[in-house]
Amino acid sequence: KRGDYTPREDFYRTWLEYKRGFGDLQRQFWLGNDRLSILTNQDSYRLRVDLEDFDAQKRFAEYSAFRVSNEADKYRLILGSYLKGDAGDSLVTQNNMQFSTKDQDNDANSGYSCAQVYNGAWWYNACHSTNLNGGYLRGPHPTVYAAGVNWFTFRGHYYSLKTTEM
Repeated sequence: KRGDYTPREDFYRTWLEYKRGFGDLQRQFWLGNDRLSILTNQDSYRLRVDLEDFDAQKRFAEYSAFRVSNEADKYRLILGSYLKGDAGDSLVTQNNMQFSTKDQDNDANSGYSCAQVYNGAWWYNACHSTNLNGGYLRGPHPTVYAAGVNWFTFRGHYYSLKTTEM
């Protein structure tokens, strides 16, 4: 969960911090990859992603299945099909990818670490069409490609969203 709160939670963190989770459950937080793995492997779950921009436009995307593997498999993201929503399917390239942080590069980009370049932690491919754990920028950022909290099929790579929730 991300939002326009003060003080702002820093999401550019280490593998261990993402493993354990961090933040304030009432405001901004990451539940923890260990918890996500345990929870999503107990039963079948859908994933809904809610997004809002700085113009108060709200969008969502829903997927038929959602699972995160264990740490031995680098918390791989396993999604079912895109079911519905008006945000578009920006997780399509992240499906079946392992989680990456600034200190653990598990993305499919052989040239550089997507987490380091885009100041985040995510299921990067080479690199992303969504980056909900990117640096918190406020809305448009026309000179900085793919930075910020973005969902490509909603506002593109040059816009950082106000709030996101999975």
